[in-house]
Amino acid sequence: MRLAIAPEVLAALVEKGEIHATDFRCLDLGSKQIVWKMFLAQAKAKLSRGLVGSDRQ
Repeated sequence: MRLAIAPEVLAALVEKGEIHATDFRCLDLGSKQIVWKMFLAQAKAKLSRGLVGSDRQ
């Protein structure tokens, strides 16, 4: 099945844990780069929140 989805929608689904990187694969390099950037941004945000949270303890 081929499916198109807006990057913002995919990011929201991943953030909520409703879809995982192993649930799909990118069919072209451009899509793969977008997805990698999205995952990196989410990881960075989670790490930043974790670091900020640890400073408060």
